[in-house]
Amino acid sequence: MKRTPFALALLTAAITPHAMAETATELDSLIITSPRTTTNWLQSPISISAVDASEKPGEQSLTLDTLLAPVPGTVVQSRYNAAQGMRLSIRGFGSRSSFGVRGVRVLVDGVPLTMPDGQTEMDGVDSGLVERIEVIRGPASTIYGNAAGGVLAIQTREPGVEPYSAVDISAGELGYRRTRAETSGTVGNLGGLLAFNSTQLDGFRDHGRAEANSLTGKVRWQTEAGRLGINLNALDNRSEDPGALSLAQVKASRSNVRPAVLQYDSDERIRQQRLAVLWEGYTGGPDTYQVRSYVGQRNFGNRLPISNRGMTSYDRLFAGVGAQYTHHANWFGLPQKITGGVDLESQRDDRDRHTNLSGETGALTLEQRERAESRGIFLEDEITLADRWLMTLGVRRDSVLLKVEDHYLSDGDNSDKQTLSDWNYSWGLSYQLDDHHVIYGRYATSFETPTTNELANPTSGGFNTSLGSADAVNREIGLKGEWPNVHYEIALYSMRLEDELVPYTIGSSTYYTNAGKSSRDGLEASLDWQSSERWRWSAAYSYNRYRFTDFTTTAGNYDGNRIAGIPRQTLFSELAYDAEAWYTRVNVQAFGHQYADNANQARVAGYALVNARLGARFSWQGQTFEPYVGLDNLFNRDYYDNLRINDSNGFYYEPAPGRTLYAGVKLSF
Repeated sequence: MKRTPFALALLTAAITPHAMAETATELDSLIITSPRTTTNWLQSPISISAVDASEKPGEQSLTLDTLLAPVPGTVVQSRYNAAQGMRLSIRGFGSRSSFGVRGVRVLVDGVPLTMPDGQTEMDGVDSGLVERIEVIRGPASTIYGNAAGGVLAIQTREPGVEPYSAVDISAGELGYRRTRAETSGTVGNLGGLLAFNSTQLDGFRDHGRAEANSLTGKVRWQTEAGRLGINLNALDNRSEDPGALSLAQVKASRSNVRPAVLQYDSDERIRQQRLAVLWEGYTGGPDTYQVRSYVGQRNFGNRLPISNRGMTSYDRLFAGVGAQYTHHANWFGLPQKITGGVDLESQRDDRDRHTNLSGETGALTLEQRERAESRGIFLEDEITLADRWLMTLGVRRDSVLLKVEDHYLSDGDNSDKQTLSDWNYSWGLSYQLDDHHVIYGRYATSFETPTTNELANPTSGGFNTSLGSADAVNREIGLKGEWPNVHYEIALYSMRLEDELVPYTIGSSTYYTNAGKSSRDGLEASLDWQSSERWRWSAAYSYNRYRFTDFTTTAGNYDGNRIAGIPRQTLFSELAYDAEAWYTRVNVQAFGHQYADNANQARVAGYALVNARLGARFSWQGQTFEPYVGLDNLFNRDYYDNLRINDSNGFYYEPAPGRTLYAGVKLSF
């Protein structure tokens, strides 16, 4: 706790009346859309952050880590290992993930990116198109259902009113190369956008090469009755996986790779196509409604550094529809905004496993069809109790069917199914102390089922039927402040969880079990201060105490131990200067120590990284030429890009590179 007073002192100093009096530029009032309806950030009784990509020019954008860095309570790992994908945790939700995002719902332009079983692969997002991210911190299952321990609502660039084209070419160390091309425009009430992104990275470690290609198309049609949006995304990726190392291997060489990774040619290949449609309708009055749908397919194959079941492939079909209606009413003399809706989603995986014969396909060892079907119905009411009081109430019912049909019968028929259902509730109350300050309290529950791959049976095919869903109860209080040049927020929360999902490994395969009970208590603080027309300072700090309170396995009793994979403290601070002709930013990201195992024997030291960006803008006859350069890990610190939690062989560590330079140029016309 020693750093906590210092972080709060920084916030207090930044929002003094003297500091506010010297402003020359006003920040826009924050309007948020991720709680299903448009709401004023200051009055909303919920912990939520918003980040605009326009405030982060000159980024490399391998993942969304640099955009999410100013959001307290979030931790992003696996920037440089594309085979594992971006791993995100919000207040600890998602930290269990062995790859990709779990426990956090992700939406792109209002349509779910998260699969019906609760897992999310971020490779379906062109990071160069991202304009804004809103982050709900903490349980939001009454709004978004299963696996909504937090919410990431991503907004991508809309078609331009005027014709617009851009080419962005960049390169750097670690064999980094990227080419982006984008064009858009609007004719009458019809707009369109087309973007192509190709990125290659050789990686810091041997056997770490990755190549990602994506194509994104958007169509927007505006009428008096509403607005139609159509998004199409296609990707073709191939990534080698250098795997994780033991501590002894790290000390021998940080760029080391395990011999088994090379022997079995560990990698993954992905092809995916996804179509999303969103209709936002107007009723002629204050009421609004929305209808959304998506459909897609994903072809996946990987090779693990083991022989038995070392090759996995699946063909996935997925789809979903949803609708909601927002009604403005005045009941019992109280203005109310009532939103009700329904979500229906379905996913089918045809999964095979084979023996890995040193990178070649061996005998079939598993063949099964996995299904996930999710149904949810929700109701939320926002009530203005008085001039300064605002209350929100929410309730949702979710039911998730998980089913497996075993087609590999030589070891018996392991077909099975189970339905996991739950009611979730939320209550929030805010009070406006004055024109600039709001205090709020919130109570919310969440519900999270295992994903289909987390239900893998460690002994045979089928599902691990002993694995159940996890439940959480969140209580928090917070203080928000907003002036023309300053936004800040402080939140204290306390969560109690039952049957938290915890990973463990057998060989190189990851499986899951339920922890009996655990607790998460924490503090979050953030600040955004536009001190003048050109200068801006942003900061974020979080402190947590996450522990198992009742968790015993055959490996030991972990009561009182820290939950693995989450730093005790995180700190972000950035100073930015942005003139019309050039810009520069310098930031520091600091992470406290954490553990890589439930036993808390593998302690991972904390670290701090300093990063810098510099760019210029030249305009001539309607064209803009923008060269930029970025330097990550300025002081060449040793740290880990990713941790593999609870690896049975002690292969926890994926070392990150040292000082890394990249440069690029963007031409807009």
